Amino acid sequence: MFDFKFDWCKEMEGGIGIIDAHHRELFRIGRDMEQLIMNGCKNATLDQLLDIVCELRDYVAYHFYTEEDLMKEYNYPRYEEHKAAHTSFRSHVLDIDMPTLGEHPEIVLPKLKEELQNFLFDHILIEDHNLCKYLSTCGMH
Repeated sequence: MFDFKFDWCKEMEGGIGIIDAHHRELFRIGRDMEQLIMNGCKNATLDQLLDIVCELRDYVAYHFYTEEDLMKEYNYPRYEEHKAAHTSFRSHVLDIDMPTLGEHPEIVLPKLKEELQNFLFDHILIEDHNLCKYLSTCGMH
């Protein structure tokens, strides 16, 4: 049985509307990956694979930009550390080997999904929750 990981739950919420909305969208992208993986990537077209990676790249960049902008605006004391985590993951997403993904989606896509899952769960539950707490103390909701 396939184990779905990208089901949004209340524990993932940080209490800052825009950040939670962005995280839900990243989870949706993760669920799209899970759907392709569930079928062993057998029916995944190159266009579907390209779409999901491009969507992930675009949304990661947009989300990180938004968070970093909020951190600067509210003088978040852990800005540099948080931004470094973003930079590292953004680089990783940009380095996805598309030819290899196209040739072996059954190998590459599950690995990508696991990396996204690990990053998001760790980052959201620790780093982003700390950021959301800080932003809440600044009056943001």
